[in-house]
Amino acid sequence: REFELLSGRKGPGNGVYLLRVEGVTSREQAAALKGSFLYVRREMTPDLEEGEILVWQLEGLQVACLRRPVLLDGDVDSVLQLAGPVLGRVTGIVPREELTGNPDLGNDLLEVTLLQGGGEGGDPDTVLIPFVDDIVPAVSLEEGIVLIDPPEGLLELVQPKRRRRVVIRGLLPPFGHARGTGMHL
Repeated sequence: REFELLSGRKGPGNGVYLLRVEGVTSREQAAALKGSFLYVRREMTPDLEEGEILVWQLEGLQVACLRRPVLLDGDVDSVLQLAGPVLGRVTGIVPREELTGNPDLGNDLLEVTLLQGGGEGGDPDTVLIPFVDDIVPAVSLEEGIVLIDPPEGLLELVQPKRRRRVVIRGLLPPFGHARGTGMHL
């Protein structure tokens, strides 16, 4: 269903928000929506301050290391001027709330799939990069790049590969029964 959000504020507890929604006027109507997910159309994003970005805007951006040494003997017109070779791509974000249960503790992590590497089965390696100013000094949505300055060893902390799981889409009929016929075999 589509609703118009009239107002909202952070409520008590982790991940609790109190919202006023058009057409919801009673406690019973509100209780029926408890635990619901709220989605906003991308074209309806709020106006952002200088330097602010929305988390979903990071996904798909290329990731490169800050070129060393950094030579700033002139005006830098582009983040790309400071970038070394592309290492990979942002394939996800791990919100700090998922890690700590507390939105005020810790930092978000960028899930980066590396272009090089990949041991088992040829799947590319994935690393987690803390989204903090010291490690992620620049993001350029216009240029499609995240610039990182990782401490030594961070890119070697590869995430374990996820094993493919078997998904059961349905169950076979009991032994000796022909499916859908009611006949015993």
